[in-house]
Amino acid sequence: MNAGRALIGLSLAVGATGAPAGADVSVSAVGLVPATQPGDSDRVELELRWTDAFRNARNHDAVWLVLRSGRAAPDRPLLLAPGGHEVEGGGELIVAEDGVGAFLQLAGEGRGDFDFELSLRLAGESDELPTVWAMEMVRVPAGPFELGDDAPEARALGAFYAADGESGAAGPFTVESEAALPVGTGAGALTSDPGDRPQYRGDGEGPIPAAFPKGTRAFYVMERELTQGTYARFLNALPQALRERRRPDRLPAEAEDRETASIVEVEGVFVARAPARPCNFVTWDDSCALFDFLGLRPMTELEFEKAARGPHRSVALDFPWGTDSVEGLRRRVERTRDLTAVDADGEGRREALGLSYWSVWDLSGSLWERVVSAGHPVGRSFRGTHGDGLLDPVTGDATNPDWPKGTTSAPGIGFRGGAEYFTAPSLTNPYSPVAVRTYASYDGAQRYKTYSARACRTAPPERP
Repeated sequence: MNAGRALIGLSLAVGATGAPAGADVSVSAVGLVPATQPGDSDRVELELRWTDAFRNARNHDAVWLVLRSGRAAPDRPLLLAPGGHEVEGGGELIVAEDGVGAFLQLAGEGRGDFDFELSLRLAGESDELPTVWAMEMVRVPAGPFELGDDAPEARALGAFYAADGESGAAGPFTVESEAALPVGTGAGALTSDPGDRPQYRGDGEGPIPAAFPKGTRAFYVMERELTQGTYARFLNALPQALRERRRPDRLPAEAEDRETASIVEVEGVFVARAPARPCNFVTWDDSCALFDFLGLRPMTELEFEKAARGPHRSVALDFPWGTDSVEGLRRRVERTRDLTAVDADGEGRREALGLSYWSVWDLSGSLWERVVSAGHPVGRSFRGTHGDGLLDPVTGDATNPDWPKGTTSAPGIGFRGGAEYFTAPSLTNPYSPVAVRTYASYDGAQRYKTYSARACRTAPPERP
């Protein structure tokens, strides 16, 4: 690709996934090719190896690629041109409208290991070799879906359902579009039972505005939870003054399970001793800073249900893998918080691995998924804006005004999916049915042993 043109430097850039065995992305041979003709653009060339990529009639995964200025101060995103990119190896590139990044995905149906060569056209100039961030994500297609669960056990734990107008349930609520959703007890409205715990299960108020992402538009969600390796790399990309607020390695001695946080500082560089381990002990603001840095955004609790369940509830109290049982699940959380690698294929693969309908990993049973809550006015004001790659230069925080904010308390967030506490099982420990909202409006933003992060991004418009 562009043979004979001089490359400025070669480097190795490891993908930002840190995924468990069997699925990973690595980037190598990164080079900058300067423009040589008037009207040309600088290009970034790279090689990318992608293990266990898939595309089928239902959906597909993708690699979210972001280029940053690397050693230049301050580190900034290098925007991509709308077109003029080259991909070899059977892939296609979908560039985001804002140019912050692009999705690499298989051009046709298939599953396996793939090697790609990419030549990415920049929207501007670059004076030095960029760094490359590569995040595995899964596309959740557009379309309506069933939200909530009218089973009495689920309703008692705050699940959404459709009101029948007579203080009863008319089944799960079907979300048809991104239009505002009526909330209340009138027939056909979206409702829930907060009981005596509205601070945890939501205020039951509405409507849910049209701008609040509901999941009927296509979106991409991180295929796996944030890993400690990715977060350590993020810390190293920050200016020294901003690292102190983001670092998770100075936990109090009494913090439970502090040994599961493997990120340490060695001679001024943050290193994750267990890079593939899901990243706990991050605050809400920590995760939002990373999301903004990578041009992503938080996920709403409605999008969580769509990502976990698919278009329909398969059974009352269903888990993301489509059954109401954990008997067939073989993927487990070790005491270290590492996730067991399981080989499974064929008809029972989804249940054995705990995959969602769309093949998203670990939406139940590992660490809590922090989401934007529909049960709080701050959450309902969320418009789903994407990060622009530029953090506040003083605080290092995300700069999106519609995102909830906080390091100890963040009104407008909530928790879905359950987490492993290594204690007696319950409906949220370790596995939580998709619709259960026991803590869907809890504002805990602090560092904790079972709190993690997962980002998403609204899909670019379909090509004509």
